[in-house]
Amino acid sequence: MLEICEGLERRGYPVALRAERGASRSGLFGQLGRYARITVAGLAGLPRADIVYFRSHFAAFPIALAARILGKPTIQEINGVYAEAFVTHPRFRRLKRILSALQRLQYRWASALIAVTPQLVTWGSAEAGHVRAFHVGNGANTRLFTPEGPQTRRTRPYVLFFGGMTRWHGVEVMLQAARSPGWPDGTDLLLAGPIVDESLRAALEGAQAPVTWLDRVAQKDLPALIRGAVAALVPSVDPSGITAHGITPLKLFEMLACGRPVVVSDFKGMADIVRGSGCGLVVPSGDPEALARAVADLSADPSKAKTMGEAGARLIAAEHSWDVRAAETAAVIEDVLARG
Repeated sequence: MLEICEGLERRGYPVALRAERGASRSGLFGQLGRYARITVAGLAGLPRADIVYFRSHFAAFPIALAARILGKPTIQEINGVYAEAFVTHPRFRRLKRILSALQRLQYRWASALIAVTPQLVTWGSAEAGHVRAFHVGNGANTRLFTPEGPQTRRTRPYVLFFGGMTRWHGVEVMLQAARSPGWPDGTDLLLAGPIVDESLRAALEGAQAPVTWLDRVAQKDLPALIRGAVAALVPSVDPSGITAHGITPLKLFEMLACGRPVVVSDFKGMADIVRGSGCGLVVPSGDPEALARAVADLSADPSKAKTMGEAGARLIAAEHSWDVRAAETAAVIEDVLARG
């Protein structure tokens, strides 16, 4: 979001950003405290705003209601269906009916919707009851994530996953794949990110070769880690049925921007990007044997991996930078302002 704000400011739109601060994973009271702080800050800045942009969330309802009362135009950015919020925040699952209704009402009030996949554009329009919906996808910071630059050097080649250690990110699938007979000898699996699902802690802390868990890696250190990899992995699974409307995780764009091929699950959105540009391989979700074969394929053919990686880097630079996304967002803002 910060990169889009910077891109909007370069185009002459002053932005006052109100965002969460503090640990993203905390107790219930810590989480409610963050919601309260951002609500107070948002309400305080509302009278001066010409337009209010929300990264859609059920907790934004008080600000959306106040914006409606004050007659402020609003834009809601949709990154997933309602159920996805309760995968991320399971403690609120008992309230999902009322919280989903509050989110739906925000969509109905919105002057425009921005959705990160074409499927979510269709879904959002149906939920909102209007067709003021636009597709503006995710992207990468192409100043940080580039093919050129230092590479992490390790004693053995490796494939990389980075992100929160959760089941829906496919952590169990990757661990099983690394133990599969089809996994290439001499290739390591590096997992970089904090443990979010505590049930995975024992498996990660006790992981043996070829698996290495690195815990959290600073964003500034990720590009070198990606560039040094044989390939990067996005083997998502979908136990909650939330991928029918497409997924395009940020990590996919960051991996491709660094010029490495990717191996992704066969879900709408990211699989379409990979197939359409020839920048990696697509495997069935939840299939460790297929994942192991894909890693073996790219490990055995560096020329193929290089060609795929270069195709991905060209695609991101041309079509999926945050500056491109800022221009698309600015066009939606102009449409909203023109309609009054």
